Amino acid sequence: MLSRENVMREALSELEAQRSRNMMTEKARREEAAEKNPRIGQLLAQRQSALFSGVRGAFASPAKAQEISGNMRREMDLLNKQIRRELTACGLPEDYLQPVYKCEICRDTGYVGEPIREQCACLKRAVMKRLYQNEGLQMLERQNFGTFDLSIFPDTPIEGRKNTQRGYIGKIRERCESFADGFKPGEGNGLVLLGKSGLGKTFLMNCVAQRVLERGYSVVIVSAYKLIEAMRNFQFGREGVEQVQDMLTCDLLCIDDLGSEPMMRGVTLSSIYHIVAERSNANRSIVVTTNLSVAQLYDTYEDRIAARLCNPGRMQTMEFVGADVRRFAAK
Repeated sequence: MLSRENVMREALSELEAQRSRNMMTEKARREEAAEKNPRIGQLLAQRQSALFSGVRGAFASPAKAQEISGNMRREMDLLNKQIRRELTACGLPEDYLQPVYKCEICRDTGYVGEPIREQCACLKRAVMKRLYQNEGLQMLERQNFGTFDLSIFPDTPIEGRKNTQRGYIGKIRERCESFADGFKPGEGNGLVLLGKSGLGKTFLMNCVAQRVLERGYSVVIVSAYKLIEAMRNFQFGREGVEQVQDMLTCDLLCIDDLGSEPMMRGVTLSSIYHIVAERSNANRSIVVTTNLSVAQLYDTYEDRIAARLCNPGRMQTMEFVGADVRRFAAK
């Protein structure tokens, strides 16, 4: 798990590099324009001289600073009009020598607003993109609340239920989004999404993970199989220490498909207990998907694990029911 602080540093470093590229582009354009039309080079030099002269004059005579500033602004406007005319005369766009920015909103600084600075949308996107790439969370770009399509669920009644499958999953989606929007580290709350395959459990788990990650918290997604594999390697070979540490200390741990992992004596139950108990004791949140029922969780994982996963004071248990939506979508 790459820390968000490191990701932010990388993103800001890239913005700094972008500003350097912008300056190189601007310089190349000035040289190109001056080569095509020497008069443009003269006007640019005149504009720079007028700017420096005005700034020096304002500092030297503070009482006349406002007057000097007004005169300088009028002179700059006149020079800029002449430069634009010369640019179009030699076949270049009139804004060819304007400052170059990849993001016009923050001018490639990553921040907007005065006096309170906030992260620009471009910086937020850059950070999220790096988190997806570096943490193996690429699926979150495709599986999130924004891409969740309720229409793929049958709008037909579920036997023994008041709602249709579409209405039922809609309510579960609302609960998951509410959890993600209200998520706070250190509260120890979590979700257990259970039901048979093909009902959208993993997709909604990924939706929650993406929203929590987007809000600035650390997230690890791991299948139950991979979790046992990592714990086994750590237990017997002392390998993957960082991976295990990430699972123990991230703000939100998402365990997918609990119940599909191999049941190895002395490994599986102790590994799951270690992760679940340590996170529970530290008030760190877990989201779990499983094909097992609550009763089967107790039968499979002993009371000490199942009781923590099904603790109504901390965990919301949501049962997914209905038809396999993958078959429905294929039709």
